Amino acid sequence: MIRQISNHNKDLTEGPILHKIISLAGPLMVIAALHTTQSLIDMFWVGRLGVCAIAAVAMSGTIMMVLFTIIAGISTGTLALVARYVGAKDKEKADAIATQSIYLAIIMATVVVVVGLLFTKRLFLLLGAGQEVLEAGVGYLKIILLGGITMFLLFLGNAILQGAGDTVTPMKLMILANLINIILDPVFIFGLGGLPRMNTSGAAVATVISQAISAFLVLWMLSNGRSLVHIHIHRCKVKLEYIKAIINIGLPSSLQMFFRSLMSIVLMGIVATFGTAAVAAYGVGMRLRMVVLMPAFALGGSAATLVGQNLGSRQPGRAKRSAWVATIFDMIIMVLIAIVFFSVAYQIMGVFNQNEKVISLGVQFLRITTPFYVFIAIAIVLNRALAGAGDTVVPMAITLLTLWGFQVPAAVFLSKATPLGVTGVWWAIALASALNALLILIWFEMGRWKRKTIFKKT
Repeated sequence: MIRQISNHNKDLTEGPILHKIISLAGPLMVIAALHTTQSLIDMFWVGRLGVCAIAAVAMSGTIMMVLFTIIAGISTGTLALVARYVGAKDKEKADAIATQSIYLAIIMATVVVVVGLLFTKRLFLLLGAGQEVLEAGVGYLKIILLGGITMFLLFLGNAILQGAGDTVTPMKLMILANLINIILDPVFIFGLGGLPRMNTSGAAVATVISQAISAFLVLWMLSNGRSLVHIHIHRCKVKLEYIKAIINIGLPSSLQMFFRSLMSIVLMGIVATFGTAAVAAYGVGMRLRMVVLMPAFALGGSAATLVGQNLGSRQPGRAKRSAWVATIFDMIIMVLIAIVFFSVAYQIMGVFNQNEKVISLGVQFLRITTPFYVFIAIAIVLNRALAGAGDTVVPMAITLLTLWGFQVPAAVFLSKATPLGVTGVWWAIALASALNALLILIWFEMGRWKRKTIFKKT
């Protein structure tokens, strides 16, 4: 029997489902908000250095977003496996998966760092960086990459804790990282306290230090009996069968995120053909959309943990109910947000830009896409629930079909071959979200995920 080590570790295989979902999703919402806050903090201080510095950090963020898909996939595989074995009360396997995921994180971080350092300059040139942006961005990104292992370890540590039902500790670690980053950003950027002025590179140093401290703390907790699941780095060898199990679940998830990121770049290219105002409206609209997605990802994360643990305890019915309770909860949130956004779309867009054309196109974006927010809830939460069951291949195929088989062609056709113009892109985004939700819903209700075998070795 697994012994309760921390008050934050919860038995998710019994008790009121809604209460379990809220207790998990609340901290996950805070974590998502803190991730956004950390990037805004960097941008706030870097903004004091000028437009080129902002562009350098923004381009670095785009590059890191693509590289981030790797760690996201490993995290998905780790969470699903840890949750399954915690639910099954199999402490030995839960610990083994946690330990092997740390090894995998170190291996993958090393690969990303080496590849990133070799191609840093080329990546910036590929994004169209000018000389000043290139000079500022290369130094920033190289430091972020050199500290990449801390980011990988922090995310994997948090995934292990979440799989065990603890989302409070990762939230506290993110709060700590943000506070450290707030303090160190101006110190290293502007050279306060007698330190040399590092400009954009200083923001990278602050980020790496803040992540390193939080990563050290989460590894210390996992290594010293202060969590439900433990890692045993000092006495555990690399076991390929465990790493393969993590990759089998995580790789499709990584590919799904990668092709989503690539699709966003393609859509931006289509929108750009309609002028700067269209790009600005699209940019604001998509940023608002990302804020709207935060509750969906938080509730989806809670559903993933609940599904994994309840399948492990051989309660597929409770696993399914958990996924649907989280989904319906998010649907209600999405409907309320959609009503607000639709009603005050003009005022919302006016906050971000005073140009009438930008506002007009942005209002159209919001009023076309907001009625479809309810489909986003279905797609994201059920997708994450399937990931918690270890079922990621079919959801990846559905994502590729809806994004590349429907959304991109529809965006081109509706914007170029009909009178809709750029609003055709808005309609393509909205309709694709409905199609994605419908296909994910059908696959979820088929129920094959309930019988998903995630690790065949006994």
